[in-house]
Amino acid sequence: MKAAELKYPYSWEDRYPILEKGVLFIPKYYEAHTSFSLFEEGRRVFVEYCSGNGAWILQKALENPDVLWIAVERRLDRVRKIWSKMHNQNISNLLIVCGDAVTFSEHYIPDHCIEGIYVNFPDPWPKKKHAKNRLFQSPFVKALARVVKREGSATLVTDDLPYCLQMIETMRVEWDSAFAEPYYVTEWPSYGDSYFDSLWRAKERTIHYLHFKNR
Repeated sequence: MKAAELKYPYSWEDRYPILEKGVLFIPKYYEAHTSFSLFEEGRRVFVEYCSGNGAWILQKALENPDVLWIAVERRLDRVRKIWSKMHNQNISNLLIVCGDAVTFSEHYIPDHCIEGIYVNFPDPWPKKKHAKNRLFQSPFVKALARVVKREGSATLVTDDLPYCLQMIETMRVEWDSAFAEPYYVTEWPSYGDSYFDSLWRAKERTIHYLHFKNR
């Protein structure tokens, strides 16, 4: 399948959440969110936010066929690439979410059902006037704290040191009562590859890995 074959299933006037062709479409500026049965009872579920072109999560889905993987990406051009690769590689244990990460987390994930959260190279919005657009704000982290299981985890990856420090501080404030201090490394050989990982390593940027465990 070609990426361009995936179309938005609604017009702006008639927009509504819909699960179609392995993609959950969540429209912008929409409030009447609908419940979907996305999770099979007893099945392990992992979520990657900021999935980009999908290289990292597609490989994880292939390596772990018994696990349900969820790729969350708001840009349709990137969602199309993940969708195309998913079908061309016959991957059946991946759900793609085309929509806002906070909206999906707040309205579509039940309490304490996610075993692991991964956030790979979120946009750092480096200019001070744009910092308000960063994903790691209080609403997002509070939503993550609600959906992760006891003994579950959150792994955050970035090449941007100021954003790395903000992630640590935000996680400590919102998850302090439940999550231990982050396990922090700058090398994780078995973590997996992605477009941005390869890009920033080629530019000799340091990659920061933060791993929080729910105790």
